[in-house]
Amino acid sequence: MESAVDIDPSWSVGDKPHGGYLLRAAVARALDEDSPHPMAVSAHFVRPPDPGAATVEVERLRTGRRVATSRVGLRQQGVTRMEVLLSAGTWTDAEPFWSAPGGPPALPPVEDCPRVPPVGPTGRAVGYFDHVDLRVDPASAQWAVGAPQGRAEVRGWMRWADEAAVAPVDLLVFADAMPPVTFDLGLMGWVPTLELTVHVRGLLAPGWLQVVQRAGCCATAGSTRSARSGTAGGGSSRRPGSWRATGWTSPGSRPTSRAAPGAWGWRRRGARGWD
Repeated sequence: MESAVDIDPSWSVGDKPHGGYLLRAAVARALDEDSPHPMAVSAHFVRPPDPGAATVEVERLRTGRRVATSRVGLRQQGVTRMEVLLSAGTWTDAEPFWSAPGGPPALPPVEDCPRVPPVGPTGRAVGYFDHVDLRVDPASAQWAVGAPQGRAEVRGWMRWADEAAVAPVDLLVFADAMPPVTFDLGLMGWVPTLELTVHVRGLLAPGWLQVVQRAGCCATAGSTRSARSGTAGGGSSRRPGSWRATGWTSPGSRPTSRAAPGAWGWRRRGARGWD
């Protein structure tokens, strides 16, 4: 199945569309009445597309009794931009049978957490923050005042800017909507996502999501270094988490990113329940 999609420029970081926005737009076209919710999503970002016309191709690989598996591709000008494997089904709002110890992050009240603006300190546009309302915990964003803590962790509250209800497919946006944890390591360059895996584990309660993202690894690649970012190549693997304001864990994601020097930009994050 093939369908047209118009990539909205208002979702761009600089001049390139936000990965989570692209992922949601593509996956939404593979969902149906029998399998309305994403369960497991693995996306590879092959080449960044431009705003404007593109095509989503959906191939149903298997339709089971509870789970449907599809391959989803985003193409533009005949070139593959993103490839996705999707498992979809139906979630309910039942409480989980078991959850690992841990729970949501300790956060200040939302009114004490500043909203992340849609323009970075250097003037780089971060358009998706016009759509996503992120209130970052000041204690985890000291890099914004030149004092990174070296913990590779960012925490905060998140919702749609228009306060609309969050559907399971919307978590594909939120899973890629936190600032890079590499900022807390003093690495302030652009951090494009190479691969993003999201596990959605249930429906969401109304209201704010509590979100935390922690790095599992941050490695450099190559020998060239940049005085500004500390590395000219390398990558990080993050283990983000997100909770409904009322309780247990909702989605899970594991983005893999490439740390690069140069212009500042907000990217690379996620939302996930504890494994």
